[in-house]
Amino acid sequence: MKFHPPSFALGVGTAVLLMGKKQHLRPVVVEIAALGLHLGRLGLGLLERQREHVEDLFAEVAERVHQKATGGARGERAARKSNGAAELHGEPSS
Repeated sequence: MKFHPPSFALGVGTAVLLMGKKQHLRPVVVEIAALGLHLGRLGLGLLERQREHVEDLFAEVAERVHQKATGGARGERAARKSNGAAELHGEPSS
């Protein structure tokens, strides 16, 4: 490659400028990194909630398949308004 003096001078000048302004740029870099970390955690939370919804859906499908395979009570699940947690915690079902 051919040596290009203006590009070299621009690179050296930028490096010197950044080294001189290091104390002023540090809070900006810290804030940008904190914002990135916060956004990453929000994204992971959204993904986790969606994964939980999918797991609930698969559990309901598996239960429905099990009911049909065993010939169990057909309308019992649809008639109840509880997901079964009330019985586990000793609360009356609605």
